[in-house]
Amino acid sequence: MTSLTIENVYKQFGQTKILQDISLDLADGEFLVLVGPSGCGKSTLMNIVAGLEEPSAGRVTLGTRDITYLPPDERDVAMVFQSYALYPNMTVAQNIAFPLEMRKVPKADRQAAVQKVSNMLQIDHLLDRKPRALSGGQRQRVAIGRALARSPSLFLFDEPLSNLDAKLRVDMRAELKKLHMRTGVTTIYVTHDQVEAMTLGTRIAVLKDGLIQQLATPMELYERPANLFVAGFIGSPSINTAEASVDASGNVCLQAQPVGVRIDPVHVNKTVIFGIRPEDLVVDSDGVIDATVSLLEPTGAESYVLVDTAFGEFTLRMPGPGQFNLGDKLKLSFPAAKVHIFDKASEVRLND
Repeated sequence: MTSLTIENVYKQFGQTKILQDISLDLADGEFLVLVGPSGCGKSTLMNIVAGLEEPSAGRVTLGTRDITYLPPDERDVAMVFQSYALYPNMTVAQNIAFPLEMRKVPKADRQAAVQKVSNMLQIDHLLDRKPRALSGGQRQRVAIGRALARSPSLFLFDEPLSNLDAKLRVDMRAELKKLHMRTGVTTIYVTHDQVEAMTLGTRIAVLKDGLIQQLATPMELYERPANLFVAGFIGSPSINTAEASVDASGNVCLQAQPVGVRIDPVHVNKTVIFGIRPEDLVVDSDGVIDATVSLLEPTGAESYVLVDTAFGEFTLRMPGPGQFNLGDKLKLSFPAAKVHIFDKASEVRLND
């Protein structure tokens, strides 16, 4: 296993800044997920690590080697693409063995590697087929197997599940996690899907406009988002927000009603952003938020209940098929410990 260090990496095309001062340290065996909206720079960073792009400034170190300007074939890095990138004229076995053949690995060793990874990925019965005879999930397994056969120091996954249907994505997500647990290879995984990020990552780097907004464990991101963007990006359905005020004692208030959170009195008389996740809202006859049910979205095991409030539309996430009807009048409360407060101007988190 090998560590990876990315130091002060910048990338721009002309005057367009794609990455701005990106620094990351991956420990041996870590699974780091890069997540963010389209255009945030996550795939560009992946390409720089892979050697497909050169940084405008900065340094990339794999183990003890500076690989910043090495060509891809000298980096000991294996990459799995969204498009699978299989050779259509080759069988599954030939596709898996091809990188080893290019490195002039002896035939017996190539065959042993193919057998090993095909057993691991449960595709040994497909070795004689060509890609056109495979399903999407099988093709993705072959692409992963081709990367595994090389026994690289670093795995790079660039949105590998984006072309799969919903059920297969869930299945393959579990397979990738099991695979990482078995191999222990240091991994970077790029996705725009926050559910993939939360379920796969040892740590997650949330990117926006070429900047890391927060680098933390999945639960740290969920429970203590560093800013309003991270709070809104992590979690599904998205966090509910409303403008709030701060009284003379530093208490955050919704329409003059304290919400149980105090912040630094320096913010007295400021407008702040109150946030509460849908699963943390509670129907309570003594609640401080008046709401009217406007839409019901049952999903089976749980339901999303959309309500109109004086602060705009809120969403509740509740277990079961739902117990409300359109037009029902509710009062909502919430645990003070689950409240998130952000500065309206800077959008940074204000409460502990």
